[in-house]
Amino acid sequence: MTTKAFPQVDLASATVQGQRVAYRRVGVGPTVLLLHGWGGSSHYWAATMTALAHQYTLIAPDMPGFGASPPLGETTDVPRLIAWVEAFADTLALDRFTLNGHSFAAGLAVHLATRNPQQVEKLVLTCFSTFRNEAERKVVDSIHHVLALWMALRRPWMAERRMFYRAVGGRFFYKLPADDAVLQAAFSDFLKMDKRTALETARSAGNPTITAALQGVRTPTLLIGARQDRIMPPAGTPVAARLIPGARLEWIEQCGHLPMIERPEEYQRLLGDFLAQ
Repeated sequence: MTTKAFPQVDLASATVQGQRVAYRRVGVGPTVLLLHGWGGSSHYWAATMTALAHQYTLIAPDMPGFGASPPLGETTDVPRLIAWVEAFADTLALDRFTLNGHSFAAGLAVHLATRNPQQVEKLVLTCFSTFRNEAERKVVDSIHHVLALWMALRRPWMAERRMFYRAVGGRFFYKLPADDAVLQAAFSDFLKMDKRTALETARSAGNPTITAALQGVRTPTLLIGARQDRIMPPAGTPVAARLIPGARLEWIEQCGHLPMIERPEEYQRLLGDFLAQ
């Protein structure tokens, strides 16, 4: 399986809570911790990392059960993943950093910012949405549950079949990339998910604690939304921004759920401008 679609950023490894974890690290300067979303890996951040490495130290783990990191030997729910990210930061001695969470991991980032205001210097929420009502929460839940069904049906040979990676990619991209290598590499990460981890984290997508956590954020915050996001409903992104005091919201047009891949230059500009403030 080729991964030429992503810039080369080598994997390193560390031991967190007695278990090996894979992660990528590049650059010099203030630290930015990047958390990938459900179905992804640190691969997704490769272009962002290489673009900003001349000014910042960028660190992106493969969270447990995703990418090259083995799953936890216990339930992988929101509280457990929050504790894991805290332990990862402690293992790498990250005393002060900007935290950027994508999609599902943006919810984790919100909780982490409220729990660790002295450690999280700035907060970035990428393709994150909250819910105006119970109906919207159920919509997001249903999307993740449908995607989780792929875990029961997946087979390794699917990664080589164009019909499969283009069908799944159509959910995540506004316009499918011309280069199939992008879709193949992303779909390969999707297929690597540990089944139990995928199902448990999918069930946590509509976690009801997020609204209270948003209201507790006191860290300078940027939300980057994608207008044509089919995973996290864009209508809920301004709602989330209003709940965080002083939060700034920026939109990327003609873009789906993976702006760091689909619109990398625009995404990097928005993130870089916020980091430089």
